[in-house]
Formats: sequence, structure tokens, C-alpha cells
Amino acid sequence: MGKVAFTEFITVRRYAHALADLPEVDRLARLAALEQFAEFVGRTPDEMVEEIFDERTRRYRRQGFYRDKAREFAALEGPPAVRIARGGIVRAFFAANERCLPPWHPGPHRPL
Repeated sequence: MGKVAFTEFITVRRYAHALADLPEVDRLARLAALEQFAEFVGRTPDEMVEEIFDERTRRYRRQGFYRDKAREFAALEGPPAVRIARGGIVRAFFAANERCLPPWHPGPHRPL
């Protein structure tokens, strides 16, 4: 069996549907960032959504793991606006799949 195209994962299709009103260039950029995040954590999008919430027990699990990985991913490189957007893309992906990440706090404010 061949490798599944990233956009064929059901969780990615849900997220892409939520982006339908955006210009194609923005939509593709967000999907590319999501694909980079999936590679960063070494899981498929479907695995991420499945791992964060246990349907049988109806309880969240691994929320902290994904919150921390989203924060690490967001901080990789680029100006602050790009880093904030990367973190928002990950959060929006989980939200589009009816899952949430707990908020993170960047730490104490340090004057420039």
C-alpha cells in the first residue's frame, strides 16, 4: 500500500474545509505548515487527533504533549508574527477536529 497524500487524511480534510473562505495561497500555506508540524511530531494528522482525546473514556490525554510541541514548533524560526501564526495553525487544526489545546503562556514579559 502506498503512502497516503497529506490532504487525504480525514482530519486534514476537515481543517481544509474550515479554510474554504481563504484565498488559495493562504489555504495552501496553512496546510503546508500543518504538514510540517505533523513531521515535527512524527505522527499523521489522524494519529494526532486520535491521541489527544480518548473516545472510549471521553477524556483528554496527551494535551500537554501537543501544547508543548505546538509551542516548540511555533518558536522554530521567523519573526514574531510568523511564529504566532504557526502556533495558531496547529490550534486551529485541532479545533476544526473538535479538539482543543490548553493555552500556553509565553512567560514573563521582558522589556526590549
